[in-house]
Amino acid sequence: MDYRNINHNNSTIIEPFDKNSGKEVLQYAVGGLLYMPGTNTKIAKKILQKEDPNMKSLVLCLEDSIGDSIVEQAEECVKNTLATLYNAISEKHFSVSDLPLIFIRVRETGQMTRIVKKCGDSISTITGFVLPKFTKTNASNYINEFEDILDLVKTPLYLMPIIESRDVMYKPTRMENLCYVHNSIKKVADYVLCIRVGGTDFCNIFGIRRPMSSSIWDIGVVSDCICDIINIFATDYVVSAPTWEFFENKDNPSETLWSDGLKKELFFDRLNGLIGKTCIHPTQIPFVQQSLIISKTDYDNAKQVLSMSGQSFVGVKKGTNGNQMNESKTHINWAKKVLALASIYGVKKD
Repeated sequence: MDYRNINHNNSTIIEPFDKNSGKEVLQYAVGGLLYMPGTNTKIAKKILQKEDPNMKSLVLCLEDSIGDSIVEQAEECVKNTLATLYNAISEKHFSVSDLPLIFIRVRETGQMTRIVKKCGDSISTITGFVLPKFTKTNASNYINEFEDILDLVKTPLYLMPIIESRDVMYKPTRMENLCYVHNSIKKVADYVLCIRVGGTDFCNIFGIRRPMSSSIWDIGVVSDCICDIINIFATDYVVSAPTWEFFENKDNPSETLWSDGLKKELFFDRLNGLIGKTCIHPTQIPFVQQSLIISKTDYDNAKQVLSMSGQSFVGVKKGTNGNQMNESKTHINWAKKVLALASIYGVKKD
């Protein structure tokens, strides 16, 4: 699995990855994460026949996308999907290297364990679990359950908690909850791929919905909360951006208002330090992936910053484009992130 299809003019070697790659790669490789209902019976076929080359990561959702009355049916469908993939790999008809990063979004504590036991060896096809509405009230239970699961399985598994609940949106309880969650996941920090943000849930609390012409960053009460999440988590984890609710209208594919709005939001996502984005439709994925390609200027400057690191005689240089300053100490974290993204998504011409 790699992102060569999104960038044909890159000047770096785009490194391949799969579910067995290290966390330092996978946390950035998730990129545009496509949500699909767990009841979808065509997912295995789509993957095995490589119907969508842009789909590098996906979620089999057992929470909001399915009705409360069909949970057991959805679990069986997920079990069958994973079994089909596992059998294809076992019989050498498909390679793990071609398998997208697959996550299961559970709806409650206890469901991870149930899924692992139902799926048996085929659980090895997934990369991890998405934990919805992750907050002070359920964090410890989820983490304890995950630690028990690690003793049951022989495959690497990761977590992606979603912060999207009322007690985080409301300022009087926000920081207490964010700090509690941050402290609680320290014991499984090596298994946390990223922190996801539920912007739609936050908007729903106040009865807000953004139009195509506006981004989530234009909604003050929500962007304020997202900034606090970044403040608490982004120095230790990758934080990803909320869903964009619009996608291509197949009856009018030339209409670009939805994609113009998405590109605007992606610009501000990146500007504020968010990496990747939840996708609800395949047409959104290429735009998210394109937003993660590194500019040639940033790539060259990042290499220059890292080349100064550890040198006692120089700590600042004129940037490679001649009109900005690079400092080895104050730009080091930025430079490391830029080169990590470049190795996955490539470099584009300015």
